[in-house]
Amino acid sequence: MDNRAHSKIDDLPDELHRQVDEKLLAGETYQGISDYLAEQGEDVHYSSIGRYGRKYLKKFEAVRIAKEYAKLLAEDSIERPPTELHEANNMLMSQIIMESILDDNMSSKEKAAAARSIATLQRAQIQNEKLKADARKDAGAVHTAMELFKDKVFAEIGASHPDIADALIELAEQTESEMQKMSV
Repeated sequence: MDNRAHSKIDDLPDELHRQVDEKLLAGETYQGISDYLAEQGEDVHYSSIGRYGRKYLKKFEAVRIAKEYAKLLAEDSIERPPTELHEANNMLMSQIIMESILDDNMSSKEKAAAARSIATLQRAQIQNEKLKADARKDAGAVHTAMELFKDKVFAEIGASHPDIADALIELAEQTESEMQKMSV
C-alpha cells in the first residue's frame, strides 16, 4: 500500500506550487486548480489537489491562529488582566498538542504523553478560572471598603471641610478604579 508523505503538488515547479497555494487560499475549487494546472502542462487530478489542499489549509489555519495567540501574548498592557495571557497561552499550547496527536507519524506512547499534557493544561485553566473568581470577589470587597471609606469621609469631614472631603472621595474613586483594572 502506497502511503506517500508528499503529493503531486510537491513535485510541481516552485512557481506553480506557489500559485496552487495562492489559489487554495483564494478559495478556488480543486477542479478549477486542476484545469489551471492542465493548461500549464501538468496533469494533476482534482482529488490529488483536494488531499493536498485540505492538509495545506489546515496547516495555514493553525499557523494563523498561532500568530494571533503569539501577538496577544506579546502585547504588554496593564489594561489586560494576566489571566487572559494564561488563557491565550493555554489555547495555543492545546492547539499545538492536538495537532501533534493527529499526526499519523506519532507513536502511541507519544500520543499518550501529549494527551497528558492536554490534561495538565486543563488543570491550569481551572486554576486560572479560580484566580479570576477570586479577583472578582476581591474587587467586590475593595468596592465595599471604598464605599464605606467615602461614607466616613463625608460624615467626618464633609460638613466642616467639603473641599477636602470631595478631594478625598475623588482619590478613593480613582484608587478603586485603578485597583479594579489591576485585579480583573
